[in-house]
Amino acid sequence: MFIVMIRTAGNQRYIFSSGKRKEIVGASDLVARVNGVWTEEALREIFPGFEKDHWRIASHDAELLVASAGRVTLLVKEADAGRRLVTALTLRALDQAPGLDVCGVVVPYERGSLNAVMKNVQTELAAVREVRPGPQARFLRLPPVEDCASSGLPAAGVRAEGKDEPAQPRSAAALAKLDAYQDALERLAVDADVERRATREIVDDLGLRTEWVAVVHADGNGFGELFLKLGESAQDDEAYAGALRDFSAGVDRCGKGALREALRRTAQELGKDPRNEPLKLLPLVLGGDDLTVVCEGEVALPFTRHYLEAFEEETATDPWLGPLLKESGREYLSAGAGVAIVKRNYPFHFAYQLAEKLAEAEAKKVKDWSSALAFVVLFESAAPDLERIRASVTLSGGSGGTASPYVVGEGSADLRGKGRRWADLERRAHALNRREPGSKELLIPRSAAHDLREGVCLGAEVAASRLDLLRQRFEGDRERSGALMELTEKGGGLLWTDHGGKSVTGLLDAMATLQFLKPKERAE
Repeated sequence: MFIVMIRTAGNQRYIFSSGKRKEIVGASDLVARVNGVWTEEALREIFPGFEKDHWRIASHDAELLVASAGRVTLLVKEADAGRRLVTALTLRALDQAPGLDVCGVVVPYERGSLNAVMKNVQTELAAVREVRPGPQARFLRLPPVEDCASSGLPAAGVRAEGKDEPAQPRSAAALAKLDAYQDALERLAVDADVERRATREIVDDLGLRTEWVAVVHADGNGFGELFLKLGESAQDDEAYAGALRDFSAGVDRCGKGALREALRRTAQELGKDPRNEPLKLLPLVLGGDDLTVVCEGEVALPFTRHYLEAFEEETATDPWLGPLLKESGREYLSAGAGVAIVKRNYPFHFAYQLAEKLAEAEAKKVKDWSSALAFVVLFESAAPDLERIRASVTLSGGSGGTASPYVVGEGSADLRGKGRRWADLERRAHALNRREPGSKELLIPRSAAHDLREGVCLGAEVAASRLDLLRQRFEGDRERSGALMELTEKGGGLLWTDHGGKSVTGLLDAMATLQFLKPKERAE
């Protein structure tokens, strides 16, 4: 018996290697084809009559376990059949998706050892990928050729991205992505539950008209632990294979369900009818617990919050995942997300790197008890460095900084989330946006808010002093005093000590969200 594992690598790097909107969309579709139509066609050719829902290794020559987000895992009885599948997929990627890194291995196992061997297959795959030349080695520079206008790779042809745009030299990778664009629109329309025409308009809006765009990257928490539980609880190879297949399908189902529910809730919050005015959002990577979207700036934060909450709800109520989670002592699966909001022309690959770093370095810090999101609004044009960005707003003397990440969902009830719940961020942003009923003037003038922010960055004593001065200024004005109280932590100060003993503030994040969170008066 043999395990076949085929995986893409560097998916986001491949997708965001170009800043051209159509190439990004086309690249996302080429990644999806690896575990989608290409795998289905190869399996039917190698195993005539193959049906993924009915073929099991006990009675057939192959059994598909995982097919999601560029990952394919199956069991086969003959090593040659497994090698033919790896060959079919890697050759097709070389031909139709130049630059995409696809690699596979075929590893033998004895009956009764599937769980133990499965743990080593990924190590074997990484070793094979390490000794094999990477995708960049395929694009030779000799003899000298002109550079691609979008990717910098050697040009292989001349193509215009749009009808009214000039023809420019394009690499083989760029040409393949552009060729995949039309089919990609169909897949994106299905994932986002909109018409194909609307998807095309969204691509144009995000690439040509929207001032602020965002890259959102979300990843599930604790999946490695759950995979171990699957192996420990399975009685034999057949039970383990079935559990792995059902778990993969269940997480995939929950991710897609959470996306659609998040789109519905976000449209409702923003006061839009998704049938007539779809949200400007493109789900580029959607598979299992992985999600990467590009969207309009004002959509990013509410969408991410709703996606994380919906993902928890979907996994808690899924007919297969629910019982498994309860066996492991968990009610639901949580996730962490990073949101990078940037100007439209900012390089997407930098924005994705920042979103990924936010998810890994901040949002997943609370993975043991909550889903969370971390975000940055980038006003600069340099390559982002999260540590430098956070240090630039650290309090004088290094005494504290941002309250990020912000916890959402069921875990927000935990006391460790004090001051950094999503509701806290909304409350502070609401306080800064509150206006007088008659004159419509801001209750807390922007000049006063900037003065408080400057005080926070100068140190705790300066911040407290400036807050006291503003309280005295607003004394006797119930509305303004109330808004100022909402801005502070439980009516105290602008700073507080989190459960880790660090001095943090929520003011800086609230000010960064002012144009990206809909004011409460309008949302309600």
